[in-house]
Amino acid sequence: MKRHFILIFILFYFLGFSQCEDSDKLDFGGTYLSKTNNYIPFDLEISDTIQYCCDIKKIKSYSDFIFKKSEDYIIERGGIEFYNNLKIHQLEVNFNDSIKIVYDNQKLYNLSNYKVTYWILYTYTNKNIEYGFGLEFDKNGEMISENKFPKYSGNLDFENLSNYCDALEIVKKDKRFKDKTVDYIELAYLDNINSFCWLIEEKRNQNKELGKWEKQVVNQYLVNANTNELEKIIKKESMSIASGVKINYKTKKQLRKEERKRKKLENK
Repeated sequence: MKRHFILIFILFYFLGFSQCEDSDKLDFGGTYLSKTNNYIPFDLEISDTIQYCCDIKKIKSYSDFIFKKSEDYIIERGGIEFYNNLKIHQLEVNFNDSIKIVYDNQKLYNLSNYKVTYWILYTYTNKNIEYGFGLEFDKNGEMISENKFPKYSGNLDFENLSNYCDALEIVKKDKRFKDKTVDYIELAYLDNINSFCWLIEEKRNQNKELGKWEKQVVNQYLVNANTNELEKIIKKESMSIASGVKINYKTKKQLRKEERKRKKLENK
């Protein structure tokens, strides 16, 4: 009987630890956005239905080289355990704007004839948390984009993420959050502190008048995902208009999927 009581207690403890008010606002962190508008996207796994556009076998000699360079960079910076928690989402080859992208133009796949860069999109998974980021490499395999994840040697525990419920509680106790509500929470990265953070954004207010553009300013709170310290508050400005039409807000993954469909249609 005592053993059953302990098991029940442990079960309720972990359920309570993983759920809290606004835990349903957890969103996909980071981004799947493309680096440029002039690129060719490549499928990594080819099936009967090609998801993005092009068979990566067309550029295999180039992609194998870039993937190895990327693997070396990630392991050197983030460690092998971090690398093993990654999945490649997509590879995009970026061309100069002067080059017209037509998927059927086979000359474009001879990449040595062009000044290209490679944009590799990754998904990092840590339990139920997902974070997307891109790394850009030049044709020689040199990483030329900003850092998107912590350096292991400077933060050995960077993958031991705190509970985002604790971050929500910290933000809600801040006087600047008074009378505010949570729009979303996601995993983010702050390079100046070499740590992942919980990014919590306030929900925007309703526009006062229909058909009129209004400036909206909300706070983004960045809570250190290792120490639970409030590191930074960013004021985010945007313009919005109330049309009287109900808007169904979409997740980042849904927006990314629509972008791929649009680009595929443009090349038909």
